Amino acid sequence: MKYIKPVSFILITIAVAGCNGLSKMAKNASLVKYEVTPNPLEVHGDSVAITVKGSYPAKYFAKKVDLAVTPVVKSTGGEHAFKTITEVGEKSLTPGNKINSKAGGNFSYSGKIAYSPDMRAGDVMVNIKGSQGSKSQNFTPVKIADATIATPMLVKADEKTIAAKDKFQKVVPASFNGEIYYLIMTSNVNPAFKVKQCGINNKPGFAALDSAIKALSVAPYMMKNISIMGYASPDGKERLNTGLADSRARSSMKYLMGNFKKMKMQQGKDSSFYTRSSTSEDWQGFQQLMQSSNMSQKEMILRIVASNTDVDARELEIKKMGKAFTEIADNLLPKLRRSVITINADKMSRTDDQISALAASAPDSLSVEEILYAATLTKDNAQKLSIYKSAERIYPQDWRCSNNVGMMTFMNGDVEGAMSEFQKADQLSSNNPVVKNNLGACYSRKGDRKNAAAMYASASGAGTEVNENMGILDIKNGNYSAAIGNYSSSQSFNAALAKLLNGDKEGAMSTLDASPDKDSAIGLYLKAVIAARKGDANGVVANLKASVSKDSKMKSFAQEDREFIKWFNDSNFKSAVQ
Repeated sequence: MKYIKPVSFILITIAVAGCNGLSKMAKNASLVKYEVTPNPLEVHGDSVAITVKGSYPAKYFAKKVDLAVTPVVKSTGGEHAFKTITEVGEKSLTPGNKINSKAGGNFSYSGKIAYSPDMRAGDVMVNIKGSQGSKSQNFTPVKIADATIATPMLVKADEKTIAAKDKFQKVVPASFNGEIYYLIMTSNVNPAFKVKQCGINNKPGFAALDSAIKALSVAPYMMKNISIMGYASPDGKERLNTGLADSRARSSMKYLMGNFKKMKMQQGKDSSFYTRSSTSEDWQGFQQLMQSSNMSQKEMILRIVASNTDVDARELEIKKMGKAFTEIADNLLPKLRRSVITINADKMSRTDDQISALAASAPDSLSVEEILYAATLTKDNAQKLSIYKSAERIYPQDWRCSNNVGMMTFMNGDVEGAMSEFQKADQLSSNNPVVKNNLGACYSRKGDRKNAAAMYASASGAGTEVNENMGILDIKNGNYSAAIGNYSSSQSFNAALAKLLNGDKEGAMSTLDASPDKDSAIGLYLKAVIAARKGDANGVVANLKASVSKDSKMKSFAQEDREFIKWFNDSNFKSAVQ
């Protein structure tokens, strides 16, 4: 008679066998193979992405076991977990990726988590929690990769603000226009000539000419030359008018030369000081005077002028108008028998020394252009800021003053103070691309990339500074090709960094060598990173040594940098960073 085992014993045996399956999987967890891409992990933008491919060997996975698999970055700051995936045995009722017990199986996983600075020196572990029924067991964590290359974080926060330019001119062109009127068919200068009905009176004109000559011949003015244009009215024969217009220009020059002699002034006594020209029949002046008149037949007369290219035909048609021509002859033609005299001079500004002295002692005596210019005459940033603050006090409605106070404040590291000044400038000059760029620089420095990008988008045309500022955002956002485009031909640290991150090692090195940072601690450090990516051990060590010699902080920075993980145990590397 066969011995029958009690039912309770059978159930216990089955339970023990099940638990042994879970325990056996935990014990043999090292048999599971993992392939991680990239390895080490890399930060791009604000996040770290991972792709894990796993392989379970044959006869490893128990039929009713569930595994909750969680990749994590373990660092001194704790564990940063990616999403959990579920792997299940072939007879499990839990939803998940089924793994055949006999044949084994594979899984593929991709995830992304936010980057934290402590992740720069960490390990990628896989945490596994197995369960079967009511039983569960935590497997021993397994390292599957290194973390994290954070080279994009080397981007320099060197946002560039733009100064509002002054319009100061050391030499300002100045001129005076005067007229001398003539009797019909004459070219003799007559200071007493006047025509009451059309407002001609030579006396005030001559007085104004004399006053202008005196004013423009003494400091701060320097008289340069005088141009004279002689005119004849468009009545009479053109041949006669040609000679008449030229004679009027000559007589005006002779009169002025005599005046200079009387005033005992050397400049205008020589004919070479003058430029003469003439217009035989001043139809253009005729049309302008006619257009501004209130003559009853104005439109008809203008049509006659416009429709006849033959000047004699024009004159004949107008003369046929009888009363209208009499009105023209009395009120309009006398104004065209003239010479126009233009005195050209340069107005000289205060000297740089005078402006600098006044900016310090009496800024209120300077024009806004002078005081803004004064700030450009010093290399002392504290002095620049003081001058711009004086400008803002004296000229509070000029946006340039607040903008430039903001620029200097930003340079001093006071981002909030700079933002306040740029906002004042923005209120005074809305949609000003210079101000928008500067606001964008403040937002960027504060970490607000969204508002920074919006400001830069409104700053188009303000200068190359806008593009370089956008390049910083591109690097931080992980958009390296866009950064390269924005840096264009710029030879800077950030331009080199963008090229390296985009895979152009040679371009990165040549750009860096042409930049102001080629021999700085951070520049030499980036050269070491480039060498590491090229597999150049000597370049890594040499550049790190040079970098550390300029800034000892680079030692600990390099010791954690996964760019150099291949050399962590190399004696030359260790000597360079210890």
